[in-house]
Amino acid sequence: MAASSAAGSYDFAALGTDSGELDRLQLQASRSARLELALLERFGLRDGQTVLDLACGPGVISRLIAETHPACPVTAMDLSPELLDAARAEAAGAGLERIRFVQGDVYAPPLEPGQFDFIYARLLFQHLEDPLRALQAVRPLLRPGGRLCIMDIDDDWLTLVPEPQGFQAFTEAAARAQAQRGGNRRIGRQLGRLLEAAGYSDVALHVETVSSRQLGMRAFLDITLGFKRLLLSGAELEAAAGTLAAAEALVDDPQAWALVGVFLASGS
Repeated sequence: MAASSAAGSYDFAALGTDSGELDRLQLQASRSARLELALLERFGLRDGQTVLDLACGPGVISRLIAETHPACPVTAMDLSPELLDAARAEAAGAGLERIRFVQGDVYAPPLEPGQFDFIYARLLFQHLEDPLRALQAVRPLLRPGGRLCIMDIDDDWLTLVPEPQGFQAFTEAAARAQAQRGGNRRIGRQLGRLLEAAGYSDVALHVETVSSRQLGMRAFLDITLGFKRLLLSGAELEAAAGTLAAAEALVDDPQAWALVGVFLASGS
């Protein structure tokens, strides 16, 4: 069987510097950071643990963990050298020189086994062609009793109220495009089963509803729709133009709501 692409359905370099993707990633992480931190602590993050931020992107969550848990040695790993450069620069600017940055592939992490108490994978598994193999590759990195926590999405839990005409067709087109690249925009519902199949114990699955009232409608739309736009091109993107314009108009509608279900799965 051919090896799965490490990048899966997400390749930062291929998106180009003019895509605005780095800004979107930083916004996505920073606007939800405090909510995420509370959820991670609920799932077992404690000061003094050795922590791995798997697929750290621009490092917003790595920095947050290092700032709020100063006794935690934090390792931040990502496949993209460009994102790691951005993460290093941001960490240095914040005076967080103790974060260790590692370039690595989730299917073959270049890390010594048995060294982490807590591993966090944020919005990674929706992009992976072979999530089970990734879970099996990551599991040896945990110490006995250590815990992996995954945060990801399931697009069937994304709702805009009022819903723009064509919104379901737009999300389905984005899901097909991501699937063609090896991803799965409905990975959330599968995470518990996958963790058990990969040999993790004490598996838990929780769904947290995040709304536009928490993030602001502008940030909510940028976070949830921005990458979907990048997945489409040509006729499909043209067909979605009216839907996206109607979604943008919700920013100025004080009665509009938007909600998404965020899946958090964990296992030891």
